[in-house]
Amino acid sequence: PVQRDPTAGRRPPRRPGRPPRTSVAALIDAAVDLGLDTFTVTAVAERVGVGESTVYSYCGSRDGLFRLAAAALFERLDTSCDAPGWAEVVDVIAQRTVDLAARHPGLGEYVLRGPYAPSTVAIFEALVARVQQRLPDVPDHVAWALVSRPVVLGVGYLGDPVLEPMTPWLRRALLRGLEDIVARGDLPDAPP
Repeated sequence: PVQRDPTAGRRPPRRPGRPPRTSVAALIDAAVDLGLDTFTVTAVAERVGVGESTVYSYCGSRDGLFRLAAAALFERLDTSCDAPGWAEVVDVIAQRTVDLAARHPGLGEYVLRGPYAPSTVAIFEALVARVQQRLPDVPDHVAWALVSRPVVLGVGYLGDPVLEPMTPWLRRALLRGLEDIVARGDLPDAPP
């Protein structure tokens, strides 16, 4: 006769301790709903229905939760674009980044200063790769500048009553100048 495992079908033993009452995703959602620039750990804990110590155990600090929430917001950035040239692609994505940051005050600070979550770096790296598909002779450090500087220019002027309305024009001027320089092959050396 075939021997049957007497433990088959049994549930594993219950782990000691309380079951989780929240998740990082719930904490991120609360921080985003409350506002990246204004949320407090106390308000997030109250919104989710846990103690502040639970928030700290999941995220380490308010800054940790800020970075997680900002990265989650940045992941919402629509990077699809079928524009014909690299500068048009960068312009569209830069404007979308500005629009996203304008809808979520505090996100601009993350985009400008980091430190970036791996998902944010992956988005920028994918954009760099798209630029390099159209400009195969452009080295990584130049492609990174071509992608990131128009984004930084736009996000950096959010809230400025004079420069924010001029941002699309300034970004297009920057991109046209960069297009001319790249077309001439006048590229900077790699940093040391």
